[in-house]
Amino acid sequence: MENENKEMMNETDIQQQPDTVASDTAPVTSVESDSTVSAPPAKPENTAAVAPVEPDTSAQAPAPKLPIEKLSARQMLELDACTRCGECSNWCPAYDQDKRESLTPRGRATQFRDIIGRQHGVFSAGSPLGKLLGRKQVTNQEITDFAKDLYACSTCLQCHYVCPVAIDTVELWERIRECIVDTGFGPLPNQKDLVLKTQNYDNPWGQPRSSRARWTKVAKKKKRINTVPKDISKNKAEVLYFVGCTAAYDTNVEEVGINTVNIFDAAGADFGFLGNKEKCCGSVLLRMGDASTFKRLCRENTEQFNDLGIKTLVTSCAGCLKTIKEDYPKHAKLNFEVKHTLEYVVDLIKAGRLKLTQPLNMKITYHDPCHLGRHAGIFDAPRELISLIPGVELVEMERNRENARCCGAGGGLKSGYPDMQNQIAQKRVADALQTGATELVSACPFCYQGLQVGIQAMDAPIKMRDITELVCMAIGKVPATEEDLQEKD
Repeated sequence: MENENKEMMNETDIQQQPDTVASDTAPVTSVESDSTVSAPPAKPENTAAVAPVEPDTSAQAPAPKLPIEKLSARQMLELDACTRCGECSNWCPAYDQDKRESLTPRGRATQFRDIIGRQHGVFSAGSPLGKLLGRKQVTNQEITDFAKDLYACSTCLQCHYVCPVAIDTVELWERIRECIVDTGFGPLPNQKDLVLKTQNYDNPWGQPRSSRARWTKVAKKKKRINTVPKDISKNKAEVLYFVGCTAAYDTNVEEVGINTVNIFDAAGADFGFLGNKEKCCGSVLLRMGDASTFKRLCRENTEQFNDLGIKTLVTSCAGCLKTIKEDYPKHAKLNFEVKHTLEYVVDLIKAGRLKLTQPLNMKITYHDPCHLGRHAGIFDAPRELISLIPGVELVEMERNRENARCCGAGGGLKSGYPDMQNQIAQKRVADALQTGATELVSACPFCYQGLQVGIQAMDAPIKMRDITELVCMAIGKVPATEEDLQEKD
């Protein structure tokens, strides 16, 4: 292992000089001659256009070099730090569905290390030493196959938590995906539509920007909210409610936005939203390796947020929270605090501004969203909020908090491998059913979507709810059934 590690360090630390391009045109020299000496007749110029050399994209042709400079020195070392123990395999949701070693975090690290070892450094396939050792060039097919396995990952971060050397796996996968995208091998064909829609419409669903706030007008017309939130770009407020793409456009998840508005109104919160001016946070792009578009959205959003003069940005989406709170500061400075809705609601209750007076008759289990839990470290706040709701019994699933099973909807997995996501979701629903709960509660629109897929596929006797729905029921803002409103025996 020691010799192997030293070889890897030599491969990645030593950069090859760019090849010299030979010209078939002789150098031109200027000759000054006497006027009495006649100059030789000029040769006719070749005016034919030189066609650019197209790269060979055939499967067995040499692949373009992956830009490993995108990885930090620490990440390069982490490839060597992997002890190949296989603990990650025991927890990986993708490997749980498809028992191929290449889908495990260990397998991905091994594959990538082999690829860059043959493309870079003194032992690369094209170097004298590499040729002497008989190292084969990396082909387009190898990169294509590696990309397929790389994208079969929900970036749930479970592998980091069980890794004995605590490799920052998801950060590593995202940088490697960026290398794959930059060389034209990613994202996967059925993921490209999601990326293009976000690039062109500022939302992954491809819906018009002009209809982003339509849900508020429909809810107002149906008397599901009292008033449409004010446009914070015109009327200042302390709190910006960042709705997120899923809650704004997916009618199946619009409850999240409606519930949040009703809660904030009931508490007398000074808040507003951006309406049609809101853009995607860029989370899905960052996870899939489209760093350039993500940075554009990050820059535009940060400038817009900072100019509002807000004290707090509140969002109901775990992915938006992780992206704005943890990823944006790597590129720009934020002049406000970022909180998840449930954190802000707990603050309102503790300040006496929100009263939960309506007892509910529910036995629930709570699903920790990956981006809210493992990524952002928010485990206690949702459980504290649930404990403040009268008449609710919380029964934990066997896998909870840091070890909660992923729903499979994140990281581009749902768009890239919908069948795998369905099976992962069913596993999580089965976890919930084992508790005897009648309600499966979470705090993320993406998880709501993902788990609902599993519930429907299994025809499971359990109802999916967002945590904001329980709060609204407890303050009497949501029409509830007789069973919901009965006090618990």
